[in-house]
Amino acid sequence: MADLTKNILFSGLNARQIDRIIKRCGGWEKQLKDGEAAVRQGDILHYIGIVLSGTAVGKKYTADGEEIIVSRMGENRIFADVLSGAAGFASPVSVFAVGQCRVLFLDYNRLLSCTLPQGPAVLKNMIQNISLKYFAQNRRMDILMMKSLREKITAYLLWQKQMSGTDEFDIDLDRRLLADFLAVERSALSRELSRMKKDGLIRYKKNHFKLFF
Repeated sequence: MADLTKNILFSGLNARQIDRIIKRCGGWEKQLKDGEAAVRQGDILHYIGIVLSGTAVGKKYTADGEEIIVSRMGENRIFADVLSGAAGFASPVSVFAVGQCRVLFLDYNRLLSCTLPQGPAVLKNMIQNISLKYFAQNRRMDILMMKSLREKITAYLLWQKQMSGTDEFDIDLDRRLLADFLAVERSALSRELSRMKKDGLIRYKKNHFKLFF
């Protein structure tokens, strides 16, 4: 189960303070079965979700029914915070459990109006998290504008290195999700990763990477 004291939303709060915030915001937990939806595309959201255990994925469906995985969320990841503040805009994505997944839901409006002493700190943390998501999306756009696949992979891995502060790190995305993130074919991604490994630029095993550039 996720340690909520390490969640960006509750940064600086202890477990007792977090529990009071959750109760004041009408928080409730739900155990989702594999494939069960926490959010459906088209929903109008008034709550935010935090993955307490397991994994969830965000999926988008095109007009012709094509499924695109846009995010993968492990423990302590927050979702629907941006949409809950979007004043009636429908969710463009669905969020589904992968295997057993437990989620904590918080009422967005009650969180905004929370009068507990820790309320302002939580709101500040939420705004910071939304800002980080904005800059992450902007970084993705920069990567997608690069011409070659190797440039895209290199830029993505350097970004992950910058966030982790080390040449050796794990990424949140498996090969399918990374291919979707970079907007490339999975087979092409695998081939280029193999070439980069052969050229001595990287070493990797599944989602664990070590850089040599």
